[in-house]
Amino acid sequence: MDMDQVELYAQKSDIDNNLSDPTVIAKYRLAADIAQDALTKVVARVADGVRVSELCAFGDEVILSYTSKVYNKNSVEKGIAFPTMVSVNDCVEYYSPTGDAGDDYVLRTGDVVKIELGAHIDGYMATNGHTTVINANPAAPIEGRAADVVCAAHFAAEAALRLMKIGNNNIQVQEAIAEAAALFNCSPVTGTASNEVKRYVIATEKMIMNVPDEENRPVQDFVFVANEAYTLNILISSGDGTCREGAMKPTVFSRNVHQNYNLKLKSARAAFNEISNDFGVFPFSIRALENKRHRLGVTELASHQLLTPYPVYYTRASDRVAQFKMTVLIAANGTTRITPALPLPYVHSAYTIPSDSAIAQLLATDAGVKTVKSGKALTGIGATEVAAPAQGMDVDM
Repeated sequence: MDMDQVELYAQKSDIDNNLSDPTVIAKYRLAADIAQDALTKVVARVADGVRVSELCAFGDEVILSYTSKVYNKNSVEKGIAFPTMVSVNDCVEYYSPTGDAGDDYVLRTGDVVKIELGAHIDGYMATNGHTTVINANPAAPIEGRAADVVCAAHFAAEAALRLMKIGNNNIQVQEAIAEAAALFNCSPVTGTASNEVKRYVIATEKMIMNVPDEENRPVQDFVFVANEAYTLNILISSGDGTCREGAMKPTVFSRNVHQNYNLKLKSARAAFNEISNDFGVFPFSIRALENKRHRLGVTELASHQLLTPYPVYYTRASDRVAQFKMTVLIAANGTTRITPALPLPYVHSAYTIPSDSAIAQLLATDAGVKTVKSGKALTGIGATEVAAPAQGMDVDM
């Protein structure tokens, strides 16, 4: 690519990601409203005896039911930006079983359940995630380490959000996450991070690590500036935060647009064509491949680095992991969370946030961060309504 092409690409990127453009904001907001409604509906279905594969399929169906009804006149690409993933207890992220024999999990009372998903409109993506706990007696709070880790993740996310404004930097956010987790005797999960996103770009080089890892994932310090969008992804463990890849084979992949290979297998070529046409650059679950024979080709695609897998990681079996995830826009006129928080599970932690701590003082202010009211753009689009249960959190401050 010569210098003229580089300059043209940079100019187009600036135009595509201009957060002062009402059209750009409208597409982000619609994607956020769709993701928010899908997440709300999936959380409402979490219960003892439910299969994780059913929740994942349902979440994807809700997203597609909305995106199929919008922007149909100009052939705008839209759909799933991240497939629905439901990771339970010590499972950290990216668990999205197909429902085939041996790869599913049935939810049980007491499980700490993390749900994350995402939608995009014309390449503008919004992702979100929430943690709930299956409670046999909803009138009584969940206590113990499950309660501690939910509180730690929630307050870490709220503290991090308040620091994501023009002039602050990623190290401030990183330190706040660690401090909030420590107040509940918990730890951020290694290898997990928040990223800047752009149109059709799921992660730029701007990264906020939940745990610094200069040896394996060196991150450049940076300052937040206007016209940036972020996926803020907080993952906290009740243990020491270390994790390992589990025995579960990855079912979530994304296309590696920087790799080429002359495929030999017919099933691999067919799978590659379906993936390129239906999912583009966005992650997908092999569950979404319409022809099950195409799943056989995924192995060859991944072995030649045409697909990037999302491995399923676990902490220690006795640990519990909580997650809160949101999409944040930093514009010249301020910071806005476009995927609002869902009602929290009813938990009570034995730990407190000292009133004189930096986290308490940060949480006591809104720091100029706005949160949108979701759902307005979905009026008239239609999807089966499922009410989310009213819940709450009990923690001393």
